Parts: sequence; C-alpha cells; structure tokens
Amino acid sequence: MSGAGRSLVIRTSAAEETRAVGLALAKSLTGSVTLSLEGPLGSGKTVLARGVCEGLGVREPVTSPTYTLQNEYVGREGRRVIHLDCFRLEGPADLEDLDVEDRLDEDTVLLVEWGERALDALPGDVLRIRLEPGEGDERRILIRVPEGVDLPGALGNGSGSPRPLREADAE
Repeated sequence: MSGAGRSLVIRTSAAEETRAVGLALAKSLTGSVTLSLEGPLGSGKTVLARGVCEGLGVREPVTSPTYTLQNEYVGREGRRVIHLDCFRLEGPADLEDLDVEDRLDEDTVLLVEWGERALDALPGDVLRIRLEPGEGDERRILIRVPEGVDLPGALGNGSGSPRPLREADAE
C-alpha cells in the first residue's frame, strides 16, 4: 500500500475487537466513501465489514458477498451501503459490469473486499484497509488515509478503538 497520505495501525486480538474497529470506523465516515478491504483469505475482512455496517445502522445480517458478488444494505436515515467482493472477479473491467457507479450517491458507503484486485476501477478517494493475520485471532489492521481525506471521529483522533492507535509514516 503506497502513495501519499497517512497510515493508522491498529492491533486486535479477537474477532470482536476487529468488529469494534469497524464500528469506530463507521463513526468517522461522512459523505460518499469507498473502503478497500484487503488481506489474505480469513484475515477478517467480512468481520470488519460487519462492524462498519453495524455502525452505520444496518439491522439485517451482513454476509460475505463472495458468491453473490454484491450485497446492498440500508443503514440509518436511508444511507446506502454496497458491499462487494472482488475475489472472483478477473480484473477491474468486471467491476464495471456490476453497475456500482450508477447506484452511488452523495452518501453511499462502498465496502469492497479484495479491493486491491480492482483498485483502479474503484470510485473516488479510496480508504485502503489491510488486515494481516498474526498468531491465533491477532490482527494488524493498516488503514491508509489518502491525502486530502479527513478521517474525523473515533479513528481520526485515535480514540474509540479497542487498542491504542498509532499513526504510522506513509509507506
């Protein structure tokens, strides 16, 4: 994950803590935003997505869209959440076939698992989140905030996460 901007690093030791990072992240999301959830199989991308959706007020169960390619949810105040999975896509061109851009509005949250597979086709400034598994349920979560994008709220100032958050140098 390279490019201008800043990085936040969070370490979790249980799936519930990873979900809590998603909850805290949701409090920081304003306007239309795209999140690329990256990492190996079983790293916690869907767990983090569940936390984000819960934090946005989605009440229905959030499931991995691996086989359906996309799920759409409605959060608080009608906020649309589109949850994609690019694992089965062959490249960025396949993303265009899903007509996602036609459904984006000024307040849509686009959660993209395996987003690195279609990064060039993702709309707007992309908040890249890399989940790296450690021992057991431990995770290292690296959040790349693009230059010019403000991350207010719980994660923007380092509070509200399950473990202390530190700002890392841009990699």
